[in-house]
Amino acid sequence: MDVSIIVPMQASEAAGLPDCLAGIRAQRYGQGNIEVLVVRYGPGSQPGVEAPDGGVVRMLAVDHSSAYAARNVAAAQAKGDALLFTEAGCIPDPDWVAAHVERLGEGRVTISVGLVAAIRETGSVDLMLAYENVRDEWVFASSQWRHYFGRPKNMAVARRRFATHGPFVEVERGADSKLVQKVAREISCDEVVLTTGAIVHQRSIRGVPSFLRDRFSHSRALETHQSAHAAPIA
Repeated sequence: MDVSIIVPMQASEAAGLPDCLAGIRAQRYGQGNIEVLVVRYGPGSQPGVEAPDGGVVRMLAVDHSSAYAARNVAAAQAKGDALLFTEAGCIPDPDWVAAHVERLGEGRVTISVGLVAAIRETGSVDLMLAYENVRDEWVFASSQWRHYFGRPKNMAVARRRFATHGPFVEVERGADSKLVQKVAREISCDEVVLTTGAIVHQRSIRGVPSFLRDRFSHSRALETHQSAHAAPIA
């Protein structure tokens, strides 16, 4: 299965891109081709003259404040059978692509949601993440589509399903969960799975303080969208 990896990026996130791309280049995947599309977004964004790794990456741009607009631009040009989404501040494990593709090949699955780990392991953060992982497994084992959520830092969508239920709504937050919930509601919860073997490491989480700051920011977004995870479907 050919894969398209889509990475939206604001100008302020450019410093993390080389590590993200290094993680992508280190993928252990031999079942198809991998293409990478990096999309700069924000007012006045330009794709840039040269890709950071010497030309292997396709550089795109969109003059829009939403990262979902950037994802849509890339998805429209992507050639892969599977669309994998992450962010410039994340570094994927070597088996990240293979884990997502394996799940997309199982039965009716068309959406695979992965895990986000800290860039630096500490006992306290690992314990907090372990709790979240157990909670997430419970969510996706249920048939309550309203509790389902996406994860823009780490998820994969079969191209054919993105064609029928995409593109993303071009809002600031929560469009990934809107897509996941729409598929689960209109087709089946069986199409959406949690893939614990597909892991990316978030550069900004290096200990308990940064973990709590990240979760506080996320909780404020959930409050804004009035959802257990993100913006629910109206």
